[in-house]
Amino acid sequence: MRRRQRAPELGERTTALATVVDLGADVVPAERLVPARDLLERVGARTALAPGVTVAALLGATGSGKSSLFNALVGEPLADVHARRPTTTRPLAAVWEAPGAAGLLDWLEVPDRRVRPADPRLAGLVLLDLPDIDSTRTANRQIAARLAERVDALVWVLDPQKYADAVVHEEYLHPLREHASVSVVVLNQADRLSSADLPGVLGHLRSILAADGMGDVEVLTASARTGDGVPALRDRLAGIAAEGRAARDRLEADVRTVARGLASDQLPDGTVPDEPVGVDHLVRACAAAAGAREVTTAVERSYRRRAGRHVGWPPLRWLGRLRPDPLRRLHLETPTAGASSLPAPTRAQEAGVRTGVHDLAWESTAGMAQSWRAVVTARTEDRIPRLVDALDAAITRIDIGAQHRPGWWRAWSVLGHLFFATALAGALWLGGLALLGYLRLPEPDTPMLGGLPWPTALLLGGLVVGLVLAVVGRLFARVGGRRAARRARASLEEGIREATHEVMVAPLTEDVRRYREFSAALELAAR
Repeated sequence: MRRRQRAPELGERTTALATVVDLGADVVPAERLVPARDLLERVGARTALAPGVTVAALLGATGSGKSSLFNALVGEPLADVHARRPTTTRPLAAVWEAPGAAGLLDWLEVPDRRVRPADPRLAGLVLLDLPDIDSTRTANRQIAARLAERVDALVWVLDPQKYADAVVHEEYLHPLREHASVSVVVLNQADRLSSADLPGVLGHLRSILAADGMGDVEVLTASARTGDGVPALRDRLAGIAAEGRAARDRLEADVRTVARGLASDQLPDGTVPDEPVGVDHLVRACAAAAGAREVTTAVERSYRRRAGRHVGWPPLRWLGRLRPDPLRRLHLETPTAGASSLPAPTRAQEAGVRTGVHDLAWESTAGMAQSWRAVVTARTEDRIPRLVDALDAAITRIDIGAQHRPGWWRAWSVLGHLFFATALAGALWLGGLALLGYLRLPEPDTPMLGGLPWPTALLLGGLVVGLVLAVVGRLFARVGGRRAARRARASLEEGIREATHEVMVAPLTEDVRRYREFSAALELAAR
């Protein structure tokens, strides 16, 4: 059997709500966070003031008999009661042995106070008589609304004629449906109803309260005129004061209400991916826009050009110097912090990067609340100019092996020069013999290598082997060039991936993490 989850305490809820405010500050519309900020201030103030005191308030519409009921509860006519309505224009407090109540009433802005004789049953209770919630005077309505947000316990005084009044239910009871545990509904003036009518009125009242979401609220009947039900209400208030949890329960209900208001459109509406989605697609688009293909082609050509200067036939190696180095033309021959001379990306490549960034942000925020998804996506797309600069910087910083000289180049160069020198020696030998013949001077005996004179063998052997070495060296240079291009491509992709991660993926991952933490805190506060 699944265990019931423990309800969080006020401190946990408050901490969670503060986390929601902090994490949502630059995402959630500011006006949506105002109630949470105000509540956090209110929680701090109330918990610091008279923790052992319970403030209960009588609230109701004009003519409900609040002041009469207040007088009946305190035992003497402290509040003015007249036939002309409304009579209560300022809140009045009755105080029973409540240490620290003065500071608490100052915070509540209730200057009119009456200290009552000691009564052990009511110790720690402060009872307020408030102006009518539907008063024709705006100031009265504002006072009632302000104190309804701050007092610890709410006593809703209704009368048989207006117990279904829309102002009471739509503006107060329904919005405060989370506060049933600190609320009492009193059907006052019950003596006006016959014993046959009273059950029907109470049944109808309870059905309305259930529709308000306050089906669990305690409902009492009373008559300030006859005194019926007044002792029961006084005992209920005494019980609330003795329990000492009203202030904490009220604040917890406030936190739940505010948090659930935010949760209605700020919690995930689906599953948020654990990791950013579409990173590889964006990296490929960035590689294309950054000119990775052009660079790898230049690396291959530069390798073959530089190899030709070492492994080509020595008399023709100088020709390679006439062709410009592709990497030098792009200012990529050595890693540098400067800019490259790569061509600007085409419109199609720019569009590919923009599409890749949008897809990354949109797919990675799937399941987020729409306000968060829109802000995170826009924030990610705003980093595109930084990404472009980071990609060009990454290209120039990467060591693509432009200065790498394989060991076989030197060996091939030595062999090439050796066989060229051999051919040159054979040619000079033959030239010397020809010169002696031309001058009709005696010719020395020419040694033979099989059927060939040594000078001829040196010339032909040096030329043939030297040219074969040059051809084979060119082939090896092609293979090496392709390998160098592959290594350069891997380095470029790694550098581009790192730049993309730093500018795009890491901040997006942090935004997703923040939303997860925001959602968890909001769920805790609203639980």
